[in-house]
Amino acid sequence: MAQQLPYGRVTVDSETQLIALLGYPVKHSASPPFQNAALEALGINAIYLAFAVPPDSFVQAFAGLIALGAIGANVTVPHKEAAFAACEECSPEARVIEAVNTIRFREGRSFGYNTDAWGIAAALKEEGIAFRKASVVVLGAGGAARAIVAQAILDGAAAVTIVNRTVERAERLLTQVLENCRKLEPHNQPHPYPRCQVIGYDDVRAALAGADILINATSVGLKEDDHLPFDAGWIHQQTFVYDTIYNPPQTRLLIEAKKSGCAKTVNGLTMLLYQGAKAFEIWFNRPAPVELMRNSLIQPRLMRTGKRR
Repeated sequence: MAQQLPYGRVTVDSETQLIALLGYPVKHSASPPFQNAALEALGINAIYLAFAVPPDSFVQAFAGLIALGAIGANVTVPHKEAAFAACEECSPEARVIEAVNTIRFREGRSFGYNTDAWGIAAALKEEGIAFRKASVVVLGAGGAARAIVAQAILDGAAAVTIVNRTVERAERLLTQVLENCRKLEPHNQPHPYPRCQVIGYDDVRAALAGADILINATSVGLKEDDHLPFDAGWIHQQTFVYDTIYNPPQTRLLIEAKKSGCAKTVNGLTMLLYQGAKAFEIWFNRPAPVELMRNSLIQPRLMRTGKRR
C-alpha cells in the first residue's frame, strides 16, 4: 500500500495526479486554494500546485508536464502567449486572443483554451448582464483587455471601444483580434461584427456617456493612492462598472463610480472564480463546485479584514 501524505487538506499518494500553475511569479495566486478545495470536495485524487517558471524555462516546464502525465495546467503571466504557441490544438477563443491560460493534456497531446474570456462573460451573466447588443468600453490594452475585447466581439456586442494611454498599442490589439475572428469557421464568427473604435483618455467622455458596460483591465486601482485618468462623473449612472482587479476589493474606479451614482459596480473576484471553474470542467469533463470554490476565495479575504460572512 502506498504511503499517504497530507498536503493541506489533500491526501497525496502514488496515484495522485498533477495539475500545475505555471507563472512568474506565482506566490500571489489565489488559484491553488480554491482548485484544491474543489478536488477534495469531489474526491478526485489530484493536486494543484503552483510553479514559478522563468520565461526562458517555459518550454522545458511544458514538456516536463507532458512527460509526468499531468492532467493539465493553468498558465499566467508572462507565459500565456508561449502556451498558445506550444499547444497542438487551441479553442476558437484562444485562437482569437492568441493566448492560452488553460491546458488539457491527453495521450501526449496538448489542447489550449482561454478561460479568461469565459470568466468575464460568466461574471457578467451572474449580474444579469451580457455583451450581446451592448455598448462596451474596455480600459487597457494588455492581456486581460485582449480576452475581454475578443469575448465582447464574439458574443455580439453592438459596439466596442478600447481606451488606452498608448493608442497605437490598442489599435494593434483590435486589428489582431478582428483579423483572427475572420479566420474562424463561419459558425464561430460574430454576426454582425460590432462597431469598433480605439481612443485615448482625452476622448473618453463621449464613450463613457453611451456605455452600457465599462470594464477596467488596467493596473490602475491596485494601489490605494491610484488616480483615475478621467472624471468618474462622466460615467452614466446606468452603466454596469466592472474592475478586473479583486485585491483591493474596492478599487478607485468602483469607489468613484459609486459616488457618481452608478448602481452596479463589481470587482474581479467573479472573473477569477469562473475562469477557474471553467478550467476545472475542461480537465475533468464534469461541473465544477462553483459555490464551494467561491467560498474558498472569499473566506481568506474576510478573515484578513476581520469580517465574517
